[in-house]
Amino acid sequence: MSEVEKVLIVGGGIAGQTCAAALTRRGILCHVVELKDNFEIVGAGMYTQGNALRALLEIGVVEEIVKQGWHRDDDTTQVADSGGNVLARARYPRIAGPSVPAMVPISRRVLHKILHRAAQQAGVATRMGTTITSLMDIPSRGRVDVAFTDGTEDSYDLVVGADGIHSRVRDLSFGPQQPRYTGFVNWRVVLPKPAEVDIVTWMNGNGTTLGVIPISETELYLAGVIRQADNRWYEKHEILPIIRSTFAEYGGVGGQLVAQLDSRHDIVYTPIVEIELAPPWYRNRVVIVGDAAHASTPFWAQGASMAIEDVVLLAQLVEAGGPLSAILSQWMERRLSRCSWVQQGSRQTGEMLHEEGPGMREKMNSYVAAHFQQDVNDRYSRFAEAI
Repeated sequence: MSEVEKVLIVGGGIAGQTCAAALTRRGILCHVVELKDNFEIVGAGMYTQGNALRALLEIGVVEEIVKQGWHRDDDTTQVADSGGNVLARARYPRIAGPSVPAMVPISRRVLHKILHRAAQQAGVATRMGTTITSLMDIPSRGRVDVAFTDGTEDSYDLVVGADGIHSRVRDLSFGPQQPRYTGFVNWRVVLPKPAEVDIVTWMNGNGTTLGVIPISETELYLAGVIRQADNRWYEKHEILPIIRSTFAEYGGVGGQLVAQLDSRHDIVYTPIVEIELAPPWYRNRVVIVGDAAHASTPFWAQGASMAIEDVVLLAQLVEAGGPLSAILSQWMERRLSRCSWVQQGSRQTGEMLHEEGPGMREKMNSYVAAHFQQDVNDRYSRFAEAI
Protein backbone atom coordinates (compact mmCIF):
# COMPACT_ATOMS: atom_id res chain seq x y z
CA MET A 1 0.00 0.00 0.00
CA SER A 2 1.24 3.48 -0.90
CA GLU A 3 2.05 5.86 1.93
CA VAL A 4 0.13 8.55 0.05
CA GLU A 5 -3.54 7.88 -0.59
CA LYS A 6 -5.16 11.17 0.45
CA VAL A 7 -3.73 14.62 -0.25
CA LEU A 8 -4.77 18.14 0.69
CA ILE A 9 -3.76 20.85 -1.79
CA VAL A 10 -3.97 24.36 -0.37
CA GLY A 11 -4.34 26.84 -3.21
CA GLY A 12 -6.46 26.49 -6.32
CA GLY A 13 -4.25 28.35 -8.77
CA ILE A 14 -2.16 27.03 -11.64
CA ALA A 15 0.06 24.87 -9.41
CA GLY A 16 -2.82 23.63 -7.25
CA GLN A 17 -5.10 22.60 -10.11
CA THR A 18 -2.24 20.94 -12.01
CA CYS A 19 -1.22 19.06 -8.88
CA ALA A 20 -4.77 17.88 -8.24
CA ALA A 21 -5.25 16.66 -11.80
CA ALA A 22 -1.87 14.91 -11.91
CA LEU A 23 -2.35 13.11 -8.59
CA THR A 24 -6.00 12.18 -9.12
CA ARG A 25 -5.23 10.65 -12.51
CA ARG A 26 -2.83 8.41 -10.60
CA GLY A 27 -5.53 7.22 -8.21
CA ILE A 28 -4.73 9.56 -5.31
CA LEU A 29 -7.69 11.18 -3.53
CA CYS A 30 -7.22 14.97 -3.55
CA HIS A 31 -9.02 17.77 -1.73
CA VAL A 32 -8.38 21.35 -2.87
CA VAL A 33 -9.15 24.45 -0.81
CA GLU A 34 -8.89 27.98 -2.17
CA LEU A 35 -9.03 31.13 -0.06
CA LYS A 36 -10.71 33.23 -2.77
CA ASP A 37 -14.46 33.04 -3.30
CA ASN A 38 -14.03 32.88 -7.08
CA PHE A 39 -11.43 32.24 -9.73
CA GLU A 40 -10.90 35.82 -10.86
CA ILE A 41 -7.18 35.57 -11.55
CA VAL A 42 -5.03 38.68 -11.10
CA GLY A 43 -2.66 39.21 -13.99
CA ALA A 44 -3.15 39.69 -17.69
CA GLY A 45 -1.25 36.95 -19.47
CA MET A 46 1.70 34.62 -19.31
CA TYR A 47 3.91 32.33 -21.31
CA THR A 48 3.22 28.62 -21.18
CA GLN A 49 6.81 27.64 -21.85
CA GLY A 50 7.93 24.48 -23.65
CA ASN A 51 9.08 22.79 -20.46
CA ALA A 52 5.68 23.46 -18.87
CA LEU A 53 3.88 22.17 -21.96
CA ARG A 54 5.94 18.99 -21.75
CA ALA A 55 4.89 18.50 -18.13
CA LEU A 56 1.25 19.30 -18.91
CA LEU A 57 1.11 16.53 -21.52
CA GLU A 58 0.54 14.26 -18.51
CA ILE A 59 -2.88 15.74 -17.75
CA GLY A 60 -4.11 16.04 -21.32
CA VAL A 61 -4.51 19.82 -21.61
CA VAL A 62 -1.84 20.84 -24.12
CA GLU A 63 -4.07 20.67 -27.18
CA GLU A 64 -6.61 22.99 -25.54
CA ILE A 65 -3.89 25.41 -24.40
CA VAL A 66 -2.54 25.64 -27.95
CA LYS A 67 -6.08 26.13 -29.28
CA GLN A 68 -7.03 28.92 -26.88
CA GLY A 69 -3.63 30.63 -26.63
CA TRP A 70 -1.40 32.06 -29.34
CA HIS A 71 1.82 31.00 -31.02
CA ARG A 72 3.93 31.59 -34.09
CA ASP A 73 4.52 28.65 -36.36
CA ASP A 74 8.22 29.47 -36.58
CA ASP A 75 8.62 29.72 -32.76
CA THR A 76 10.39 33.08 -32.91
CA THR A 77 10.28 36.18 -30.72
CA GLN A 78 12.08 39.47 -31.16
CA VAL A 79 13.73 42.27 -29.20
CA ALA A 80 13.54 45.90 -30.28
CA ASP A 81 14.83 49.20 -29.00
CA SER A 82 12.46 51.78 -27.52
CA GLY A 83 11.82 53.24 -30.96
CA GLY A 84 10.57 49.92 -32.26
CA ASN A 85 13.67 49.07 -34.32
CA VAL A 86 14.24 45.30 -34.23
CA LEU A 87 17.58 44.35 -32.68
CA ALA A 88 17.38 40.57 -33.00
CA ARG A 89 15.09 37.58 -33.44
CA ALA A 90 15.53 34.15 -31.90
CA ARG A 91 13.92 30.79 -32.53
CA TYR A 92 12.99 28.72 -29.46
CA PRO A 93 13.24 24.90 -29.39
CA ARG A 94 10.17 22.64 -29.19
CA ILE A 95 10.81 20.96 -25.85
CA ALA A 96 7.41 19.21 -25.67
CA GLY A 97 7.80 17.52 -29.05
CA PRO A 98 7.81 18.46 -32.74
CA SER A 99 4.03 18.98 -32.91
CA VAL A 100 3.83 21.28 -29.84
CA PRO A 101 4.81 24.96 -30.16
CA ALA A 102 7.90 26.13 -28.31
CA MET A 103 5.76 28.43 -26.15
CA VAL A 104 2.13 29.51 -25.98
CA PRO A 105 1.33 32.94 -24.53
CA ILE A 106 -2.16 32.77 -23.05
CA SER A 107 -4.53 34.62 -20.74
CA ARG A 108 -4.00 33.57 -17.13
CA ARG A 109 -7.75 33.28 -16.69
CA VAL A 110 -8.05 31.03 -19.73
CA LEU A 111 -5.18 28.79 -18.63
CA HIS A 112 -6.64 28.48 -15.16
CA LYS A 113 -10.03 27.52 -16.55
CA ILE A 114 -8.40 24.80 -18.67
CA LEU A 115 -6.52 23.39 -15.67
CA HIS A 116 -9.56 23.62 -13.38
CA ARG A 117 -11.64 21.74 -15.94
CA ALA A 118 -8.97 19.02 -16.11
CA ALA A 119 -9.06 18.68 -12.32
CA GLN A 120 -12.86 18.53 -12.30
CA GLN A 121 -12.90 15.88 -15.02
CA ALA A 122 -10.46 13.84 -12.94
CA GLY A 123 -12.96 14.01 -10.05
CA VAL A 124 -11.44 16.78 -7.92
CA ALA A 125 -13.71 19.13 -5.97
CA THR A 126 -12.45 22.56 -4.91
CA ARG A 127 -13.82 24.26 -1.79
CA MET A 128 -13.83 27.98 -2.45
CA GLY A 129 -13.54 30.66 0.20
CA THR A 130 -11.74 28.20 2.47
CA THR A 131 -8.20 27.76 3.72
CA ILE A 132 -6.46 26.22 6.69
CA THR A 133 -6.20 27.55 10.23
CA SER A 134 -3.84 24.94 11.68
CA LEU A 135 -1.64 21.97 10.80
CA MET A 136 -0.83 19.24 13.30
CA ASP A 137 1.96 17.29 11.65
CA ILE A 138 3.12 14.65 14.13
CA PRO A 139 5.60 12.16 12.61
CA SER A 140 4.56 9.29 14.87
CA ARG A 141 0.96 9.52 13.67
CA GLY A 142 1.75 9.24 9.97
CA ARG A 143 -0.95 11.79 9.15
CA VAL A 144 -1.43 15.56 9.14
CA ASP A 145 -4.45 16.83 11.08
CA VAL A 146 -5.84 19.97 9.46
CA ALA A 147 -8.40 22.52 10.66
CA PHE A 148 -10.16 24.76 8.13
CA THR A 149 -11.68 28.22 8.23
CA ASP A 150 -15.16 26.77 7.64
CA GLY A 151 -14.96 24.93 10.97
CA THR A 152 -14.28 21.46 9.56
CA GLU A 153 -11.31 19.19 10.27
CA ASP A 154 -9.70 16.31 8.38
CA SER A 155 -6.53 14.21 8.20
CA TYR A 156 -4.20 13.66 5.24
CA ASP A 157 -1.18 11.64 4.22
CA LEU A 158 0.34 14.70 2.53
CA VAL A 159 -0.36 18.44 2.49
CA VAL A 160 0.81 20.47 -0.53
CA GLY A 161 1.20 24.23 -0.04
CA ALA A 162 0.44 25.70 -3.47
CA ASP A 163 -0.92 28.93 -2.04
CA GLY A 164 1.48 31.45 -3.53
CA ILE A 165 3.83 34.14 -2.31
CA HIS A 166 1.86 34.82 0.88
CA SER A 167 1.49 31.11 1.66
CA ARG A 168 -0.43 30.20 4.81
CA VAL A 169 0.95 26.66 4.68
CA ARG A 170 4.53 27.94 4.51
CA ASP A 171 4.04 30.27 7.45
CA LEU A 172 2.47 27.54 9.59
CA SER A 173 5.15 24.97 8.74
CA PHE A 174 8.29 27.11 8.48
CA GLY A 175 7.44 30.33 10.28
CA PRO A 176 6.73 33.72 8.68
CA GLN A 177 8.71 34.47 5.50
CA GLN A 178 8.89 38.03 4.21
CA PRO A 179 8.97 38.33 0.40
CA ARG A 180 12.06 40.20 -0.82
CA TYR A 181 11.41 43.26 -2.97
CA THR A 182 13.64 43.12 -6.07
CA GLY A 183 13.77 46.80 -6.98
CA PHE A 184 11.33 46.45 -9.89
CA VAL A 185 7.61 46.97 -10.40
CA ASN A 186 5.54 45.81 -13.33
CA TRP A 187 2.21 46.63 -14.89
CA ARG A 188 0.06 44.58 -17.25
CA VAL A 189 -3.09 45.22 -19.24
CA VAL A 190 -5.08 43.29 -21.86
CA LEU A 191 -5.87 45.12 -25.10
CA PRO A 192 -7.34 44.23 -28.51
CA LYS A 193 -4.61 42.82 -30.76
CA PRO A 194 -3.97 44.82 -33.92
CA ALA A 195 -3.68 42.62 -37.01
CA GLU A 196 -0.07 43.69 -37.58
CA VAL A 197 1.06 42.33 -34.19
CA ASP A 198 2.19 38.85 -35.19
CA ILE A 199 5.20 38.22 -32.95
CA VAL A 200 6.11 38.57 -29.28
CA THR A 201 8.22 41.72 -28.99
CA TRP A 202 10.18 42.99 -26.00
CA MET A 203 11.36 46.58 -26.23
CA ASN A 204 14.29 48.00 -24.26
CA GLY A 205 14.22 51.54 -22.92
CA ASN A 206 16.21 53.55 -20.38
CA GLY A 207 15.85 51.44 -17.23
CA THR A 208 12.53 50.09 -18.50
CA THR A 209 11.25 47.29 -20.74
CA LEU A 210 7.95 46.89 -22.55
CA GLY A 211 6.48 43.63 -23.80
CA VAL A 212 3.88 43.32 -26.56
CA ILE A 213 2.61 39.75 -26.20
CA PRO A 214 -0.30 38.27 -28.18
CA ILE A 215 -2.36 35.85 -26.05
CA SER A 216 -5.04 34.92 -28.60
CA GLU A 217 -6.05 35.83 -32.12
CA THR A 218 -7.95 38.86 -30.78
CA GLU A 219 -6.08 39.96 -27.62
CA LEU A 220 -2.60 40.84 -26.42
CA TYR A 221 -1.17 41.88 -23.14
CA LEU A 222 1.05 44.87 -22.73
CA ALA A 223 3.60 44.48 -19.93
CA GLY A 224 5.96 47.12 -18.62
CA VAL A 225 8.76 46.90 -16.05
CA ILE A 226 10.15 49.88 -14.16
CA ARG A 227 13.15 50.04 -11.85
CA GLN A 228 11.91 51.63 -8.62
CA ALA A 229 13.72 52.21 -5.32
CA ASP A 230 10.81 51.20 -3.10
CA ASN A 231 7.69 49.08 -3.38
CA ARG A 232 5.19 51.74 -2.41
CA TRP A 233 1.57 51.11 -3.32
CA TYR A 234 -0.27 53.21 -5.87
CA GLU A 235 -4.00 53.70 -6.17
CA LYS A 236 -5.47 52.94 -9.58
CA HIS A 237 -5.89 56.59 -10.52
CA GLU A 238 -2.15 57.15 -9.91
CA ILE A 239 -0.94 54.34 -12.15
CA LEU A 240 -1.76 55.69 -15.59
CA PRO A 241 0.19 58.98 -15.25
CA ILE A 242 3.23 57.00 -14.07
CA ILE A 243 3.04 54.72 -17.10
CA ARG A 244 2.55 57.60 -19.52
CA SER A 245 5.52 59.56 -18.19
CA THR A 246 7.87 56.60 -17.72
CA PHE A 247 7.18 55.09 -21.16
CA ALA A 248 6.90 58.36 -23.10
CA GLU A 249 10.11 57.54 -25.01
CA TYR A 250 8.59 54.44 -26.63
CA GLY A 251 7.66 54.45 -30.29
CA GLY A 252 6.55 51.77 -32.71
CA VAL A 253 3.62 49.54 -31.86
CA GLY A 254 4.51 49.57 -28.14
CA GLY A 255 4.34 53.34 -27.97
CA GLN A 256 1.07 53.36 -29.89
CA LEU A 257 -0.49 50.90 -27.46
CA VAL A 258 0.70 52.85 -24.41
CA ALA A 259 -0.85 55.97 -25.91
CA GLN A 260 -4.22 54.17 -26.09
CA LEU A 261 -4.39 53.54 -22.35
CA ASP A 262 -6.98 55.43 -20.35
CA SER A 263 -9.00 55.14 -17.15
CA ARG A 264 -11.27 52.48 -18.64
CA HIS A 265 -8.49 49.91 -18.79
CA ASP A 266 -7.93 47.48 -15.93
CA ILE A 267 -4.21 47.96 -15.35
CA VAL A 268 -2.59 45.61 -12.84
CA TYR A 269 0.41 47.23 -11.13
CA THR A 270 2.50 45.24 -8.64
CA PRO A 271 5.95 45.22 -7.05
CA ILE A 272 8.11 42.28 -8.14
CA VAL A 273 9.17 40.16 -5.18
CA GLU A 274 11.00 36.90 -4.64
CA ILE A 275 10.69 34.07 -2.14
CA GLU A 276 13.81 32.07 -1.30
CA LEU A 277 12.68 29.43 1.16
CA ALA A 278 15.66 27.66 2.69
CA PRO A 279 15.76 23.98 1.73
CA PRO A 280 14.34 21.52 2.25
CA TRP A 281 10.94 22.78 1.12
CA TYR A 282 9.14 20.15 3.18
CA ARG A 283 8.62 19.24 6.82
CA ASN A 284 7.61 15.65 7.48
CA ARG A 285 4.31 15.38 5.51
CA VAL A 286 3.97 19.01 4.38
CA VAL A 287 5.60 20.20 1.13
CA ILE A 288 5.72 23.73 -0.32
CA VAL A 289 5.66 24.20 -4.12
CA GLY A 290 5.70 26.93 -6.75
CA ASP A 291 5.73 30.59 -5.73
CA ALA A 292 5.25 29.63 -2.10
CA ALA A 293 8.78 28.17 -2.13
CA HIS A 294 10.66 29.94 -4.92
CA ALA A 295 8.80 32.91 -6.42
CA SER A 296 11.01 34.40 -9.11
CA THR A 297 11.30 37.61 -11.11
CA PRO A 298 9.49 37.45 -14.49
CA PHE A 299 12.44 38.13 -16.76
CA TRP A 300 12.74 34.48 -17.83
CA ALA A 301 8.93 34.05 -17.71
CA GLN A 302 9.41 30.75 -15.89
CA GLY A 303 7.46 31.19 -12.63
CA ALA A 304 4.39 29.21 -13.66
CA SER A 305 6.52 26.69 -15.55
CA MET A 306 8.61 25.94 -12.47
CA ALA A 307 5.44 25.47 -10.40
CA ILE A 308 3.97 23.10 -12.99
CA GLU A 309 7.20 21.10 -13.07
CA ASP A 310 7.21 20.96 -9.26
CA VAL A 311 3.81 19.32 -8.99
CA VAL A 312 4.05 17.02 -11.99
CA LEU A 313 7.35 15.62 -10.70
CA LEU A 314 5.81 15.22 -7.24
CA ALA A 315 2.93 13.22 -8.76
CA GLN A 316 5.36 11.02 -10.69
CA LEU A 317 7.38 10.24 -7.58
CA VAL A 318 4.29 9.56 -5.47
CA GLU A 319 3.07 7.12 -8.10
CA ALA A 320 6.45 5.34 -8.12
CA GLY A 321 5.92 4.61 -4.42
CA GLY A 322 8.25 4.14 -1.48
CA PRO A 323 8.47 5.92 1.86
CA LEU A 324 7.22 9.50 1.75
CA SER A 325 10.45 10.73 3.32
CA ALA A 326 12.40 9.26 0.40
CA ILE A 327 9.94 10.66 -2.15
CA LEU A 328 10.22 14.19 -0.79
CA SER A 329 14.00 13.97 -0.43
CA GLN A 330 14.34 12.94 -4.07
CA TRP A 331 11.88 15.62 -5.16
CA MET A 332 13.86 18.27 -3.28
CA GLU A 333 17.16 17.12 -4.77
CA ARG A 334 15.76 17.34 -8.30
CA ARG A 335 14.02 20.69 -7.89
CA LEU A 336 16.46 22.78 -5.85
CA SER A 337 19.24 23.39 -8.37
CA ARG A 338 16.83 23.96 -11.26
CA CYS A 339 14.62 26.45 -9.43
CA SER A 340 17.61 28.25 -7.90
CA TRP A 341 19.21 28.53 -11.34
CA VAL A 342 16.02 30.11 -12.70
CA GLN A 343 15.81 32.58 -9.81
CA GLN A 344 19.42 33.67 -10.17
CA GLY A 345 19.42 33.78 -13.97
CA SER A 346 16.15 35.68 -14.19
CA ARG A 347 17.34 38.21 -11.62
CA GLN A 348 20.61 38.74 -13.51
CA THR A 349 18.77 39.20 -16.80
CA GLY A 350 16.49 41.76 -15.19
CA GLU A 351 19.43 43.71 -13.81
CA MET A 352 21.17 43.72 -17.20
CA LEU A 353 18.08 44.82 -19.14
CA HIS A 354 17.31 47.70 -16.76
CA GLU A 355 20.73 49.20 -16.17
CA GLU A 356 20.73 52.98 -16.17
CA GLY A 357 23.40 55.57 -16.81
CA PRO A 358 25.41 57.02 -19.69
CA GLY A 359 25.97 54.49 -22.47
CA MET A 360 24.26 51.63 -20.67
CA ARG A 361 21.32 51.38 -23.05
CA GLU A 362 23.59 51.25 -26.09
CA LYS A 363 25.74 48.61 -24.41
CA MET A 364 22.75 46.47 -23.57
CA ASN A 365 21.22 46.78 -27.05
CA SER A 366 24.53 45.79 -28.63
CA TYR A 367 24.74 42.75 -26.39
CA VAL A 368 21.20 41.65 -27.21
CA ALA A 369 21.76 42.09 -30.95
CA ALA A 370 24.86 39.91 -30.81
CA HIS A 371 23.84 37.24 -28.28
CA PHE A 372 20.03 36.83 -28.20
CA GLN A 373 19.90 33.53 -30.11
CA GLN A 374 22.88 32.02 -28.27
CA ASP A 375 21.43 32.97 -24.88
CA VAL A 376 18.15 31.30 -25.87
CA ASN A 377 20.03 28.18 -27.01
CA ASP A 378 22.02 27.95 -23.78
CA ARG A 379 19.04 28.51 -21.51
CA TYR A 380 16.64 26.16 -23.24
CA SER A 381 19.14 23.36 -23.54
CA ARG A 382 18.87 23.14 -19.76
CA PHE A 383 15.09 23.52 -19.74
CA ALA A 384 15.01 20.56 -22.14
CA GLU A 385 16.65 18.34 -19.51
CA ALA A 386 14.39 15.95 -17.62
CA ILE A 387 12.76 17.45 -14.55
